[in-house]
Amino acid sequence: MQLGILGFLATGTGPSDLKGNYGILDQRLAIAWIKSNIHAFGGNPNKVITLFGQSAGAQSTALHYVTNEMQSFFQAAIIESCPITIPFRTYAEYVTPTVLLAEKLNCTIGDIACFRASSYKDIAAAQAIINTMSTSSQFLQFFEPWVPVIDSLIVRGQLIEIISNISFPCKPLIIGTMTEEALSYIYDAFLQPIPPSQYSLVGTKLFGSKFPEVVKRYPAQGLYDQRPLLSRLATQWVFACPTRIFARKVAAYSYVFGYPLDTRGLINAGVCNGRACHGYELVYLFQAFWVNFTNADRYVSRTLATYWTNYAKSKNPNRPANVPLKWPKLTSGCEDYLYFQDPVRIEKNYLKNECDFWDTIGY
Repeated sequence: MQLGILGFLATGTGPSDLKGNYGILDQRLAIAWIKSNIHAFGGNPNKVITLFGQSAGAQSTALHYVTNEMQSFFQAAIIESCPITIPFRTYAEYVTPTVLLAEKLNCTIGDIACFRASSYKDIAAAQAIINTMSTSSQFLQFFEPWVPVIDSLIVRGQLIEIISNISFPCKPLIIGTMTEEALSYIYDAFLQPIPPSQYSLVGTKLFGSKFPEVVKRYPAQGLYDQRPLLSRLATQWVFACPTRIFARKVAAYSYVFGYPLDTRGLINAGVCNGRACHGYELVYLFQAFWVNFTNADRYVSRTLATYWTNYAKSKNPNRPANVPLKWPKLTSGCEDYLYFQDPVRIEKNYLKNECDFWDTIGY
């Protein structure tokens, strides 16, 4: 949802309102254009269209994947690190960011024509300021302020609800997460250590009414900083465990990426250097640091890219090119997943006890 205001601001359903979800509609048009023009590129539109997205792009991909009207436009999908638990907004929940935007653009509240007359530079500058502010009682929306609006037409509910209620045969899917998805988010949101005395305050802000159950199972750890614990819990609740629900629903190829990235100073990684944080698999998938990779790094990179390109070609990650080992689909009672480490290996039942807990208290 990185288009921000321009893609997702929603002011209402009136004739002159911004109804929202323009980013999703743009993607739909792009996907339809690709299918209608793919013959020009020498391809078969009934075989080759694989949707692929990471993070906010994974949310978009997931929305297309679970939308009945989109089923004729693609054959398979890859969903990486989808923050399924981050809630979409209602129109009422877009009131606060809309008021703030009006203030920053010197527009009268409700003057949509003034919004439309503003330059994209002014809108981007306003967005940068608003993104540092609290615009919702849903704390998770601080991390992603501009999300789809539930309009009951394009987006018919929260993503976890839509996934749970898919009513048509599902296409092939690769889906998975990183082992430390939420680490950078927690450390960026809370710059100072969180002592045990503040764990309940921060935990309630993050998990809301679910926190009394959370703290019973996950009491404060140690005498000092609770950010590592909160990072682990947010990784499970926002990413890993709702992803298990999705993977189970469609019998997906499930993976977990736990190979750490040593950035060697090429990016300002902060607490994530040498960790498997949100987005770090992309460096290996697209071989961004290839000249700085070790032999082990290159092994993981080649392996990841081979599975992904195999899948794009055949809807099966195990062919046509050779892979280190056969990646089985997740099946009931045998929840195998591909664990990206050195070496890449098959493991079972990722975070089973933890995810059983989160499934019980809900998302």
